[in-house]
Amino acid sequence: MDETMAALEQLAPKQGVTLGALGTDDLHLVLALAARCLPVGPPKTEREVNTLLQTWLAGTGAMLRIDHVELRRTLIDFQLWERDGFGHAYRRVRSLANAELARHAAALADFNAERFVVTSRAQHAAARALRKSTYGHAIKGMLPSPAPPQP
Repeated sequence: MDETMAALEQLAPKQGVTLGALGTDDLHLVLALAARCLPVGPPKTEREVNTLLQTWLAGTGAMLRIDHVELRRTLIDFQLWERDGFGHAYRRVRSLANAELARHAAALADFNAERFVVTSRAQHAAARALRKSTYGHAIKGMLPSPAPPQP
């Protein structure tokens, strides 16, 4: 597993993470992942990209605490997306100037990141449930037995 996938596996199960709380590399990874929700091709309207981002944030991007408008603006600021001069049409940028963003985008290009994120979350939840169950059984063995009821 390369660095991008290892980092994504760590990020996937998180919840409520703000962009400001992420390190630079994780920020670039999350933004490269988010940028993918806008397919390469003809421009999309603002309404269409808002819907795409809302869907992405409810699924693959659920680790983030950000609204779709702020994320859209961030994707433009980081030059992963571009919009026309009137702010009506949006398209994904094919050639990224930032080398780290480009590295993550390339690693995610031919990869089903959405399925990977779902699987990572499920594995994390199963491992957590197992730890919780194991801890609960260990605690029960340490507690005194309850006194029998009084007649």
